[in-house]
Amino acid sequence: MHDPFSVPLINRARDRIVSSLVKAMVSPAGSPEKTRDLVSHFSKHRIIHGLEEIYGFDHSQVQALLQQPGGRQAVWNLVRSISEYGIGAPQTLKAPLSVVWSLSYGCNLRCMHCYQNASRPSSKELTLDQQLSIVDQMAQAGVSMVVLSGGEPLTNPNLRRLIDGIREHDMAMSIDSNGVLMDGKTAESLKRSGVGSVELSLDSVDPASHDSFRGLEGAFKKTVNAIDICSEAGIFTTVATTATTLNYAQSSELISLARSHGADRVVFFDLIPAGRGREIEELRLSRRQLLDLMGLVKQESSTNRIEVFTELPQFIVYSSIGNGYSECKHAEKALSIERFTVSTFFDCTGQDNIYRKFATYLGGCPAGRLYCNIQPNGDVTPCMFTPEYPVAGNLKNQSFEEIWNGATFQSLRDRTRLKGKCRECKFAIVCGGCRAKAAAYERDYLASDPTCPIQTAG
Repeated sequence: MHDPFSVPLINRARDRIVSSLVKAMVSPAGSPEKTRDLVSHFSKHRIIHGLEEIYGFDHSQVQALLQQPGGRQAVWNLVRSISEYGIGAPQTLKAPLSVVWSLSYGCNLRCMHCYQNASRPSSKELTLDQQLSIVDQMAQAGVSMVVLSGGEPLTNPNLRRLIDGIREHDMAMSIDSNGVLMDGKTAESLKRSGVGSVELSLDSVDPASHDSFRGLEGAFKKTVNAIDICSEAGIFTTVATTATTLNYAQSSELISLARSHGADRVVFFDLIPAGRGREIEELRLSRRQLLDLMGLVKQESSTNRIEVFTELPQFIVYSSIGNGYSECKHAEKALSIERFTVSTFFDCTGQDNIYRKFATYLGGCPAGRLYCNIQPNGDVTPCMFTPEYPVAGNLKNQSFEEIWNGATFQSLRDRTRLKGKCRECKFAIVCGGCRAKAAAYERDYLASDPTCPIQTAG
């Protein structure tokens, strides 16, 4: 198979030259809290404009990014990263673009697949003072977005205090919710507080099936209503589905349902056997079904009035097959913060596709590279789907920056550390396999992804 992501020699030379120039002009040190002034300073010296010209970024998109919450942090993070590490494939960052924060084990549902195994709050959870200190640490490090998750974050009595703390630092905010407790007043409050996006879980077009999967009668009606409410409030709304053999045949219908209720995006997650997910491992999709799902997503993402993608790193490779023209209607959102809430698994159809152009630098699986997870007890892990292993450190006795720069995350940024077929694969840089699946199935987060649909078994 031809590698559509290989970086030409002339581009590698360009990257080395640009890296040297940025290193000469920018100190990687300095507080991200001074980002507004620093970006303004750099703009005067045409650094950002130079990067736009050399790499083909649209000037208006970059300027729009700088006006978004978290946008200035993202730009400064990239500039500091280039200054310290140079331009690399995949790119190493001084700070994660986003952090998914599992605030508590408390939840109002009992979902069959819950990787967090959430039910009731634990006495080991972080205190509010500890959480607010972590907010300060993330801002100091240069984090662009914080995704507040759970359990169910809308049950958290300290949610508003945390949102206010995050807003003070101009980081972008998102909420992951089951949607059951969402009403018009809550949505308007979130919007006014600066929450830019929400992700609402919907696992079937059949109310009884969704309710059974989520463990609450009436959950379907409330979640669909939440999609309406959030979209009408002007919040970027994602419908998230865990793909299993129970709902796999409904994928196209689910996209249509989400679109009809005003959602901006649909994302399909694969079942990860973590938490209660271990109890329903037999519901996972086969390799053939994963290929078919990627085919559907590729088709729908090009023709729909809604974004569609799947949290499979192999989707980058799958969608790049063939050199046809991309019909994607969402290129104008390419640099929006919401596009990078967690994922880098975008549709790469067509040589004109901006994500295909930079896929090698984004580097597929973002765990421990572009984002990380904070557990309710302060443990920091590479991914929300790796709640127990590997643990890179704990924020009760280490700083956020210490953990981000520690050995566990360093190993995830070096694709030569991968093992088995993932290391041997020519798409190791642009894909890297799912690290959460390696951790769950192999108990080795650097092992080969055992469910990879584009590698043969053996």
